[in-house]
Amino acid sequence: MTPPPLRSCDDGPVSSQPGPGRPRDASIDDRVLAATRELLSEGGFAQLSMRLVAQRSGVTRASLTRRWPSKAALVIDAVMGVTPDLTPFAGTDVYGWIDFVVRGSRAMFKRPDMKAAAPDLTQALLEDKQLGRSLWNRFTGPAVELFADDVGAQTAEERRSAELDARAVLIMAAGAAMYLTTIAADDDSAELEERIVELLTTGYRAASANRAGAG
Repeated sequence: MTPPPLRSCDDGPVSSQPGPGRPRDASIDDRVLAATRELLSEGGFAQLSMRLVAQRSGVTRASLTRRWPSKAALVIDAVMGVTPDLTPFAGTDVYGWIDFVVRGSRAMFKRPDMKAAAPDLTQALLEDKQLGRSLWNRFTGPAVELFADDVGAQTAEERRSAELDARAVLIMAAGAAMYLTTIAADDDSAELEERIVELLTTGYRAASANRAGAG
């Protein structure tokens, strides 16, 4: 969820922010993140170290630690992006939103760098609750707000309900993608992806109709 910025993140961004002094050099960030993805694909999360990233990218370790407080924070930015990409949601309705969330999640978890990082990164996020909360808020907040806008939620209660629906879809889509590309890899196919999209869209449509009828 590639990416999304940070209006809903109470804990601040995952990556460290530049302090007083010279502006942050985006070219350094690009080299570091590219090197991190390469090293993940080659050796996985456990073999990755800030020292190796510094060597591969030609950046000092001091520069790395000023930008990223931990290896997990660096890996998150490398595999998921520093901010979420909302471009695929442009011009879509709520069903286009669901479609992209499912397909985008599967595409992300199929990437070699993400497959290499996911198991150990999951453990790191369990151990660092604040990092996990920051990641969730950073990459879901803007997308959730777009979903609420797409369904035309106006009142506080309507937005609360719409945002709950959006988070439920995000969890189901991302969870299905992670499971499908790891444990159920033999069943991973475009046909199954289509079926997941179909079930989530028809399920949301039916739930919305039931609520409208009960209102």
